[in-house]
Amino acid sequence: MSSGISVSKINLKENKMLKLIVVILMCLSNIFASKSVEIKSINDVKEGSFLVRNENGDRYKIIPTVNTSVSIDIKGMVSSTTVDQTFTNDSPEPIEAIYVFPLPPNSAVNNMTMIIGDRVIQGIMKEKIAAKKTYEDAKKQGKRATLTDQQRPNIFTNKVANVMPGDNIIVRIQYVNELKYDNDKFSIRFPMVVAPRYIDGSRVLGYSGTGWSYDTDIVPDASQITPKVVPDGMRSGNKISLNINLDAGLDIKNIISTSHQIIQKKIGKGRYQIKLKKVENIPNKDFVIEYDIKKGKKPKAALFVNEFNDENYFMLMAMPPKKNEEKAILDKEIIFVIDISGSMQGVSIEQAKRGLEYSISELNSNDYFNIIAYNDNYFLMSDYSVPVSEENILNAFSFIDSLNAKGGTRALDPLIHAMNSKYLDDKIKMILFITDGDLGYERKVFEAVDTHLGNSRLFSVGIGTAPNGHLLEKVSQKGRGTYTYINNIGQVNVKMKEILNKIDMPVLTDVRLDLDSKVELYPNPLPDLFVNEPLVVFGKIKNDLNEDLISYFSGKTSKGFFKIEIPITISNGVVNDGIKDIWARKKIDDLIDDWHLGYKDSKQKIIDLSIKHNLMSKFTSFVAVEEKIVNPGGNSMISDVHVDLPEGWDYNSIFGSRLVKNNINKAVKNYKYASIPKLNKNIYPKTATNMPYYLFISCFLLLLSSAIFLIKRFNVSKNI
Repeated sequence: MSSGISVSKINLKENKMLKLIVVILMCLSNIFASKSVEIKSINDVKEGSFLVRNENGDRYKIIPTVNTSVSIDIKGMVSSTTVDQTFTNDSPEPIEAIYVFPLPPNSAVNNMTMIIGDRVIQGIMKEKIAAKKTYEDAKKQGKRATLTDQQRPNIFTNKVANVMPGDNIIVRIQYVNELKYDNDKFSIRFPMVVAPRYIDGSRVLGYSGTGWSYDTDIVPDASQITPKVVPDGMRSGNKISLNINLDAGLDIKNIISTSHQIIQKKIGKGRYQIKLKKVENIPNKDFVIEYDIKKGKKPKAALFVNEFNDENYFMLMAMPPKKNEEKAILDKEIIFVIDISGSMQGVSIEQAKRGLEYSISELNSNDYFNIIAYNDNYFLMSDYSVPVSEENILNAFSFIDSLNAKGGTRALDPLIHAMNSKYLDDKIKMILFITDGDLGYERKVFEAVDTHLGNSRLFSVGIGTAPNGHLLEKVSQKGRGTYTYINNIGQVNVKMKEILNKIDMPVLTDVRLDLDSKVELYPNPLPDLFVNEPLVVFGKIKNDLNEDLISYFSGKTSKGFFKIEIPITISNGVVNDGIKDIWARKKIDDLIDDWHLGYKDSKQKIIDLSIKHNLMSKFTSFVAVEEKIVNPGGNSMISDVHVDLPEGWDYNSIFGSRLVKNNINKAVKNYKYASIPKLNKNIYPKTATNMPYYLFISCFLLLLSSAIFLIKRFNVSKNI
């Protein structure tokens, strides 16, 4: 009897203990539930939130959205741009927002600030490794912080740590760049989305970013340049507005945008306010604006000056002397290399095919030509270039008509084939590269051109609404050619006529600018100039800016050499504080080429120059930290901003084809056979969860339950 009473008392105590454990487990479950961004019902979120389903399809995850405001201030040939990105956290917990975004390839990014309410935190330029450490330390401490990195000259990443529920944090990026002046028109482009890149590779190296691709042996930073794209038929919720203050300093005849509807208001001589017609726009295509100068007012030369730290900088634009130039009847061979990958499907392939047909119909009777089309493989119209004839033109049109856009973007082999093909006697080889340029292995293409170009010239035609400007402009520079863009089907004939005219007209070679003072000029060497192209140089001089200089602009034409004197009257130059930064950006580009060629001391030169001029580069980053702890413990969820597919692109042709799935899956499969030390921990994509934390707690609770169970059995057996 006494034994029975003892057991009952024990059971009563144990039941109380078990009830207490159940309560603790319920509380912990509620805590864990609140730690997850995933929610069960779409009715639980605020209006305007962007949701994606998880892999099981039973829950949703809130994705942060970014509202972007762009303000472009143009004075003469230089623009200063401010980009405000507002990060909003509509989730119930702290997040780390990550946004991969584009800027023009020639932009000199010279400032970053983080704005929280009425507080402005100035970004500091540091070497990339040091900047990352400062950011990570602040993130762990629970402080708001922003890190701005450069992945490519035209691809950047903003990371914003400890964005609290309800926060609206503005990251302000500022940059300067020069306008393009060509064919008597000024133009400027502002890219709005990073288009999906074709990622090649046979071996996976890891996953260093948050993108849809793994890092591969061909594109080792692929996961950092492939922002996730919203599914077909959906919108990201990201929005953009854009305003321009234009002060051309000259009478303007016409202002047009071939990409967006605009509203313009004249406020003075050569001065306009321009904005997008829609207040809020989908950031899914490049913004392009062009304007003409009235006849008789077109500039022959322009000078902009800047003084910084007792050093003097200038930008000089000068038009070559116009002679009685007639269209040259050059004996040439033109090889057209056309991209027919999946990213070209839709409007882009139609623009490319129409441009190709127009070009062939405009060839001279003594020309030879060939067509190479490529996606995963490449296909030749003919084994060898053929002469222009009615029969060969009809065959070419039939070949063009048969082309369909699908598959990957393997541009190296067709370009190398075109450059290495046997030269025809007495023919000048010209290669016309027609593509959107959206691939991730740009450096491999540049190296191929450096190695195989020979005496050829390479010209680029950028197709579509979101072309890769870095690839197209750089490959044309290395190919001793020039480039153009076609983003509107109505532009095809005009743009192709302009570039064919450049091919046919005499080229100005051996271009030099000599000054009666020690000067450091960029680009270096100066490029050849095609018809209607000006000389544009940036220089740093030792002289006092109050002194006048004498320069001599010289070059070689088809009719011989020319040399003209250009007085540089500093006192008449237009002061612009951005000139020093554009000069430094040009020098950094030059040093980057040296670094890739193996001159490793170039890296430190780039870092020193970047910090001196407060400029973003491959080896430097901006970091801003709010010295206030807002998230004790620093726990937060990684939330990468999804982007929209470029206008006119087909989602299934990109993410439902070999462009992504087969190629990456093959690389992942090959990974397990590769010996890659210290990379196994990075191979799987980050899932942005607190899984290790939850696993630890789960194991702890399991051990606690086991201990209680054993104690219970021990007490029962003891009292029986």
